[in-house]
Amino acid sequence: MTLDKPDMSNFRVIVLLAVDDTEYSEYAFNWYRDFVHRPENFLVLLHCTEHDNQELRDASPGRTKTMIVELTERMRFIEDKFGQLMQRSGISGRIQRGGGKPGEAIIKAAVEEGASMIVTGTRGLGKIKRTFLGSVSDYVAHHSPVPVIICRKTCKSSE
Repeated sequence: MTLDKPDMSNFRVIVLLAVDDTEYSEYAFNWYRDFVHRPENFLVLLHCTEHDNQELRDASPGRTKTMIVELTERMRFIEDKFGQLMQRSGISGRIQRGGGKPGEAIIKAAVEEGASMIVTGTRGLGKIKRTFLGSVSDYVAHHSPVPVIICRKTCKSSE
């Protein structure tokens, strides 16, 4: 699928915002909208489909079909949700799909799009979980050629 790039010559700042189907991404979008967005900005929302190619290769034809349907539905949900958020907020931009390891895909897309900054959420994993699972936001912060804003959603304690 080839996506035509819209004419962005009228925009001074291109912002890449990484999204998925979690509350952390919605928080990052809302934070960007409330504190960073300017009318001249162009927002590229990137969502990555991380899947295990080995699992797809090893799966039966029926399971492979199910996995593809689930992945397609998830992508459609993300695109619909964030497309509506952009429209309601009056934000100019587009949604782009990326593939592979999310951190690498985010950096690659930022370079290809000529982004001035990257905005991403974080799940707030502890040190041990980050060590074993890896952290997309850590990877992006350490490998990005442009400034990165990491939006951390904090939990409010109930009093």
